[in-house]
Amino acid sequence: MRRITNPKHPNVDQVGTDVEWEGELHRITDVGGGCFKLVRLRDGYGQNVEIYKVNRHR
Repeated sequence: MRRITNPKHPNVDQVGTDVEWEGELHRITDVGGGCFKLVRLRDGYGQNVEIYKVNRHR
């Protein structure tokens, strides 16, 4: 997977990992500022979610 973001971001190592968010499996595809871009694996729906909310539920 190609990383779009600057590799100096502290959470860049989490890009490409699968997380459970809102009861469904999502993949982190990008990170920037204070948000992750999550893409739902079931249908490809993308949404931006704040990093601390995702990491708090892991």
